[in-house]
Amino acid sequence: MMNKLSHRLIITFLLLASNIGGALAKTDLPVSVDNSKLKYFPPVFSQIGGSCAQASNVGYMFTYEINRLLDRSADVAANRFSYLYTWNFINGGTDDGSLGIEGIQLALSNGIITENDFPVQYSPTPFRWASGYDKYLNGMKYRAKQFNSFEVTDSAGIQKVKEFLYDRNEPGKPGGVVTFSSRAENWKFDNSYDGPSATGYKSMLTTLATEGAHAMTIVGYDDLVEFTTPSGDISKGAFIVVNSWGTFSHDNGRFYLPYWFFLQTRNSSDLSSDVTSVDVEYREPSIVFKVGVSCDSRNDLSFMMGVSGKSSDTAPQHNYQVAIANNQGGDYPMQGAYSSNDIEFGFDFSDAKDRVEDMAEPNYFLTVARNARGSQTATIANLTEFSVYDYRSDAANPKVYNYSFENAAAKGLIRLKSGNNVFSLPTIPIKTTSYCPVPWIASSGQPSTSPFIFRTHDGKYAKVRFDSYDRTSGTIKIKYVYNSEGGRSLK
Repeated sequence: MMNKLSHRLIITFLLLASNIGGALAKTDLPVSVDNSKLKYFPPVFSQIGGSCAQASNVGYMFTYEINRLLDRSADVAANRFSYLYTWNFINGGTDDGSLGIEGIQLALSNGIITENDFPVQYSPTPFRWASGYDKYLNGMKYRAKQFNSFEVTDSAGIQKVKEFLYDRNEPGKPGGVVTFSSRAENWKFDNSYDGPSATGYKSMLTTLATEGAHAMTIVGYDDLVEFTTPSGDISKGAFIVVNSWGTFSHDNGRFYLPYWFFLQTRNSSDLSSDVTSVDVEYREPSIVFKVGVSCDSRNDLSFMMGVSGKSSDTAPQHNYQVAIANNQGGDYPMQGAYSSNDIEFGFDFSDAKDRVEDMAEPNYFLTVARNARGSQTATIANLTEFSVYDYRSDAANPKVYNYSFENAAAKGLIRLKSGNNVFSLPTIPIKTTSYCPVPWIASSGQPSTSPFIFRTHDGKYAKVRFDSYDRTSGTIKIKYVYNSEGGRSLK
């Protein structure tokens, strides 16, 4: 028969086994989580214009996730990410709404600039674009890897979101935050809620809105909160939402959103049936294009980066579309209405690093496409700068390759014609020929019988021998063998 001590030891072992790695069992979550109280979450702010989707996805969620990843505080502007940076690329140069996923897609391809480099402010120029290579370079370090969706239409979906908020499915680590959308006009709140709670907020949504569209951030949950349904029943539990309407809204910008609303049959525009999260990463860029342009109608321009394997190539083998400034921004100067035609971009080319490393003579290409868009056609459109920075060997001292403007009609700029404008930037000086150290003419006055090896303008090779030189007429016969495949085998 098992004694009491053995019984206690077995119970203890079973309890430990159920929590291997420090993870609570899925049914053993704490009664509440509030990630807005962690140092990773930025202070509540009041959004500018119709930027709610970028405010929630970039200003709150992306900022929180990067700081969680790097274990740093969102108290300083250098550790917060500018939702205006993404919104202004998306809104067409006016106060238009956007989709949160559009901002995350920019974070996938080129990173997001910090508030320190691009402050969140409406003035002096609304809907402007960031200018400055160093700003873009710093933003390239902070990236989205992917975004994910959780369907929340039943208790299992609610539980899944709670688990994500608790530890982001990474045992022992802080949880994540998610975003969602709903209508936000004519909604109703109880701003004097004094029922049960573990987190102590006084504002609770009691009726869904019927008009408008809005995006917000779920930062936690509280299972003790009680909501009285329209039928008079008590429903327990609520998510904690942070809005972007300033600290004077709701309860210091926060309110309870009862689970009950997600369990009801509804129009998804009244309250979305899923929520979104983002996986992030920090990475140092390896190859970056520095591009300057001057244009008075920015949506006429788009950009493409490319590379080929030979200095003499006249077209890229591999092309990569630039996600920002891609026929975007409306009929305005490059930095926005009432501002400068001039801008300096940084475009990340690091995704092409493996291709570049297989090339002996990388030749970089920038294609600027100029096409009339909108109601105003650009009257000014010039390339003012093109450089490639290679950080692979030494991040502090990159190799820099600069495009030569020597043949430009005006010093320091090249006019962009309608259609594609292709600029080549070899990393090794173009060598059009190579030769053997043999005199082409012998002492007899006739050509030498020794052959010469030439490298042609397109990088291929030819063996050449001179014959029948006529000094009087200046004519000579040339016999050659040419390898059209580009190799050095000449027989």
